[in-house]
Amino acid sequence: MENRNLYVVILGAGRGSRMESRDPNHSKVAYPILGKPLINYVIDAVKPLGLKDLFTVVGYGGKATEECVKNYSKVVWQHQILGTGHALKQVTELKDKEGDVIVVGGEMALLTTETLKRLYHKHVKDNNDLTICTSVLENPRGYGHVIREKGSYRLLEIKEDKDANEEEREITEVNAGIYIINNKLLQNYLPKLSNNNSKKEYYLSELVSLFNKDGYKSEAYVLEDAQDIFSVSDRFQLAYAAKVIRKRTNLKLMLSGVSIEDPDTAYISPDIKIGKDTVICPNTTILGNSEIGEINFIGPNATLINAKIGSDNKIVCSYLKDVKIGDHKVIGPYCNMEDEELC
Repeated sequence: MENRNLYVVILGAGRGSRMESRDPNHSKVAYPILGKPLINYVIDAVKPLGLKDLFTVVGYGGKATEECVKNYSKVVWQHQILGTGHALKQVTELKDKEGDVIVVGGEMALLTTETLKRLYHKHVKDNNDLTICTSVLENPRGYGHVIREKGSYRLLEIKEDKDANEEEREITEVNAGIYIINNKLLQNYLPKLSNNNSKKEYYLSELVSLFNKDGYKSEAYVLEDAQDIFSVSDRFQLAYAAKVIRKRTNLKLMLSGVSIEDPDTAYISPDIKIGKDTVICPNTTILGNSEIGEINFIGPNATLINAKIGSDNKIVCSYLKDVKIGDHKVIGPYCNMEDEELC
């Protein structure tokens, strides 16, 4: 990354009411994908950027979110959920910092480091004061619509869907909810944000119109693939994100020398390490801090959680949790092991 101070703020304070949980204060970003909290995928995407500091704003279900992120990020509480701009105001530790701030939503589990690097490269190369990430969607309803000056690419403002007129709602370029902002300007303009909108909240997107009015340089980085900025708001979207992550994980493993006989039925956390020439049979789930050596035969119908497996083993139709297996062993069928060691 470019030699500038870079900070990241992850917004994870939202209620997540569309998850329809019996617990109204359940943290949306703490829901698991392959045994790993949704928000931790966002942390994985931002960690390689060479950060000076990382902050996560928590609110509803904040204790659950704090447990997810406290080992990787500083935690900031937003006790009143009054919008993204209000959330940034709570990160008081940024007030006197020099550099740039990346702001990203905690529900964006499909975001990749590569996308963030391209976005930040554009921000630095074009000497922008504010860079937003946008995408063009066939169905833009519900998003913030990007308003540009007619006849040019100049950004004028972002109109939230509930505040837009019918013509503006037809605009297909939408705000992805990722911002890179010069922190000195950010701190100067946060107090200028208004809540003159239908939700009476302070939107960070208002910075586009404020910067434009005062002559600061704002640009958009348009993503060709909108999948990267997919946000999880309900359980159907959670399942979709899980499917994409499974596909990415299985592809990476197969290209590294692991055979997965049926990728559609292999549920493997992206943090799992698997050695070359190991075969993963259908209906196999591998989660947690599992590590698997080389030349193993895992499955079918096997579940491994926090399992340490050596090499040249066969594990069939078994459930293994918090176990350690050495080399040259046959486990199963129909074996249930927990907290055991077989070396």
